[in-house]
Amino acid sequence: MPKIISFYILNQLLKTLLITFLILFGILFFNESIDFLEKAANGELYPSLVSLVLIYSIPSILEVIIPTSIFVGTLISIYNLKKTNEIIFANQAGVNNLKIIYLCLVPSLVFSLFLIINSFFISPSSNQQLSFLSNSQSFADNFKLMGEGKVNEIEELNGIFYAEGASDLGFQNIFAKIESEDLSYILNSAEVTASSSDQNYNQIIFKEGELVIPLDNNNIFLDFSNLFFLFPKNSVIANENIKTKNWFDLLESIDSKIYLAEILERFSLSLMLIISVLIAVPLSLRMYENGRFLLIFSGLIIFLSYYGLVVGKKVFVEEGIFDPIQIFAITHSIYLVLALFLLGLNNSGIESNSVIAKKYSKQWFVQLFFLFLVLIIFFNFLFF
Repeated sequence: MPKIISFYILNQLLKTLLITFLILFGILFFNESIDFLEKAANGELYPSLVSLVLIYSIPSILEVIIPTSIFVGTLISIYNLKKTNEIIFANQAGVNNLKIIYLCLVPSLVFSLFLIINSFFISPSSNQQLSFLSNSQSFADNFKLMGEGKVNEIEELNGIFYAEGASDLGFQNIFAKIESEDLSYILNSAEVTASSSDQNYNQIIFKEGELVIPLDNNNIFLDFSNLFFLFPKNSVIANENIKTKNWFDLLESIDSKIYLAEILERFSLSLMLIISVLIAVPLSLRMYENGRFLLIFSGLIIFLSYYGLVVGKKVFVEEGIFDPIQIFAITHSIYLVLALFLLGLNNSGIESNSVIAKKYSKQWFVQLFFLFLVLIIFFNFLFF
């Protein structure tokens, strides 16, 4: 009987986790899509690269979605089981609350292992591709992203141009000025386009216009049907920031505090996943009578503060306040103590929901004191 009940609880948990993951992933992926589409509309990103950028952004999205969905999904699933008295039935059948915590740790351990692989291998590779894409837009792509009705700079030719309108291939009704070491060129053209002539050179092509070359004694006027400027391509160098480093790259520079902090930060996501589950289960068991909204709201306050410290603790290292190992140990110790506190509170006779109850009893003041103590420790850590 206990084995059947355990499988039932695990099945309900996995269903809730899956639904929570799909909802949160859909929301965040949709927001990322809107953000990249907005950049494309503003000329910051070429439209054909949007789909690739979104694909390579998925590993970074997972680093946010997986811990959040595991925590929120655990809160909701235990709340539902407690609300329908299935937890009480499981307790009577021999599945105590500690075994329920063990069951909830099963998916968190699997996903924490995936997060380690993702953080040290998949995500760095994707970030490398993203940095490459941001630098690999062809000159023709960047040229099309320039706007009509304003002065645009062409750094490769040391020139500027103004276009009254835009076409599918380039711009129309152009006035341009191009500087060289010896001469300057002023021209009017009906249309201008840009392309790659081969693997080594780009070119700008002006069609149907007039070229003026100012000289000391006289000016030269030339009519043309096609006039092109040829110049070498810039070599593409991928961005070498720390987020593109995999496990082996980071390990080579582990003597650096920043690289050590990066390694511990990536491990922290997996450890946070496990500790957050240890917080979520007893929190749901004690606060189910307060309603789903208050439970999720309270849980998110704890989780977001935890997540914020995990991803932001590198600042303490950069400012020289803490050593990477110290801030790693302190951050997780605080929330592990909180998890043990909630677990101990769950096994005691003190009702945690009486903190917000209307009846002010001695238990209420005891819990308020412990809550105040936890907050004091937390804020002293933040502003140490």
